Amino acid sequence: MRPFQAVLIRLPAPLIAGTLWFLSSQSGLPQPPGPLLGWDKFQHLTAYAILGFSVGLWITPALWARRPLAILLTVAAIGSLYGAIDEIHQYFVPGRDSCFWDWVANTLGSFLGALATMLVMRRLKRPDPPSAENSIDTPTA
Repeated sequence: MRPFQAVLIRLPAPLIAGTLWFLSSQSGLPQPPGPLLGWDKFQHLTAYAILGFSVGLWITPALWARRPLAILLTVAAIGSLYGAIDEIHQYFVPGRDSCFWDWVANTLGSFLGALATMLVMRRLKRPDPPSAENSIDTPTA
């Protein structure tokens, strides 16, 4: 991978983390009208799934292939830790509160995003199917 490509593929994670921090620093965010049960948790899950996916892009397909479970859990833990820090940060923002269930949604989202990255990397690393030239059924001279 060229250096410019490496930067481009890794750029979304810090941008997303910064955006989440900025949004968490706001006293209030616009919400849809009416009571939508669980809408807040869905927002957390979705945002952290995107973060988990982008953090997973920092890992090469070869490393994903060698240690998929360890990488999956590490990426999910990074997202979960960031979510915990963000929830503590929200405690100090006027008009916001810190919620255990928000952190659970952040953690689940990070795990799902990391899982999605793992599946994409698996697909990228998959070897090409054997060609007709290399087939076992091809007679040799």
